[in-house]
Amino acid sequence: MTATLFDPDVRSDPHPMLRQMREEAPVHRHVTPVSGRVFWYLTRYADVQAALRHPDLGRQLDRLPAGLAATHRRATADPLAMLRRNVFHLDPPDHTRLRRLISPAFGARTVAAIDDHITRIVGELIDDPAFGDGGVVDIIEGLALPLPVLVVAELLGFPIEDRPALRRWSDEMSRSEDPARIQRAGLEFASHLARVIAQRRAAPGDDLLSQLALAPISRPEQIAAVFQLLLAGDETSVNLIGNAVLELLRHRDQLARLRADPALIDSCVEEVIRFNGPVGHTGLLYALADVEIGGTIVPRGDAVVPVLLAANRDPAVFADPDVFDIGRTPNRHLGFGHGVHFCLGAALARMQARTAVGTLVRRFPALRPAGDLSALRWTPDLFLHGVRHLPVHLK
Repeated sequence: MTATLFDPDVRSDPHPMLRQMREEAPVHRHVTPVSGRVFWYLTRYADVQAALRHPDLGRQLDRLPAGLAATHRRATADPLAMLRRNVFHLDPPDHTRLRRLISPAFGARTVAAIDDHITRIVGELIDDPAFGDGGVVDIIEGLALPLPVLVVAELLGFPIEDRPALRRWSDEMSRSEDPARIQRAGLEFASHLARVIAQRRAAPGDDLLSQLALAPISRPEQIAAVFQLLLAGDETSVNLIGNAVLELLRHRDQLARLRADPALIDSCVEEVIRFNGPVGHTGLLYALADVEIGGTIVPRGDAVVPVLLAANRDPAVFADPDVFDIGRTPNRHLGFGHGVHFCLGAALARMQARTAVGTLVRRFPALRPAGDLSALRWTPDLFLHGVRHLPVHLK
C-alpha cells in the first residue's frame, strides 16, 4: 500500500483503502515515522468484535508498565487530562462504577421522555428565519451542530443563559484544529462546570446536574462525567445527522423510498451508521499482554485500533456491503461499539438523527445539494467521521 489512512485524499472516502486493508492485511501494523509508536488496525468484523471484548485489551495507559506506557503518553503535560478521565477512557472497575452512575441519563425511559423536547428543538431550529434564508442552508451549521448541545443541556438541567457558551465551547473542543483554542475552550468549560457543580451541591434541584453534584465521587470525576455527557457524544450526533443527509442526497432512489414510506426512518438511520457511520474507529486499546487477534500476535504495549467503518462493510457479515439500503435487515453493525464500551448515548443519537432527518425529508420535498458532494471537507482524522459543511437547497 502506497497511500495510508492519514492521507488527505483518503479522508473523504476511506472505504476503498479499508477494503484493501481488510483483503490484504486485516490486522495491519503501522509504525509512526517520528515517534515509533506501533498501531495495529483491525478491519474485519470478527476481529473488531473480539478486540472490543478482550480482557487483555484496555484503554488505561496506567495499567501498562511505566516504560511501555511512556511511548504512548503526550510529550508535554496535558492540561485537559482531568476532562478525559471519564468512562470512555477507563477500564473496569472504575469504568463500571462511573458508568453505573451516569447510565440512567441515557436510559431508554429517560431518552423517551425527552422525545417531545427533541422534536420541539428541531422545529425551532428549522423555523428560525435564518434557516434556509434564500433557499440554501448548511445542514451542519444550521441543524446538526446546534441540536445535540441544546438537547443534552436540557437533559442535564443547564440554565438557558448557559447554552450559548456551551455551544461555543463544544464547537471549539470538537471541531477546531487549533490546539491552543481547544485548550482554552476546555479550561473555560472545566472552570464553569466546577462553579455550576458547586452551586448545585449547595442548592440542589430536580435535575441530573444536581444528582451528579451530590454523587459519591470526586470533584474531578463529576466534572469529567458532565464533560462526557455534554460534549463527548456531541460530535457523534452531528456527524450522524450530516452523514445521513449526505447519503440520502447521494442515493436519490433511497431518498424517494424514504419519502414514500416514512416508517423506514429507523432502519435508514441504522443503515447510515453501518454504511458511513459517524465514528471511524473506537478509542485506542492497549495490549496489556501479548494478544492474538485474527492469527496475529500483538505484543504487549502496542496500541490496537478497531476500525468500525471497515467492520461494518465486511462481506463475511453483510450482503452487498457497499450498497446503501435503508431497508436492510438484519443490520448487526458495530457503529456504536461493542461490549462494556458500547456508546452510552446511542439511543439519544439515534433519536436526534431520526427526528432531524425525518423532519427535513418531510418538510422540504425539493431538498438537493447546493454544491459538489465530492468536494466536501471532512473531519481531519478517522476517529470522528463526518463532513464539516453540507450546503443544500431547500426550495
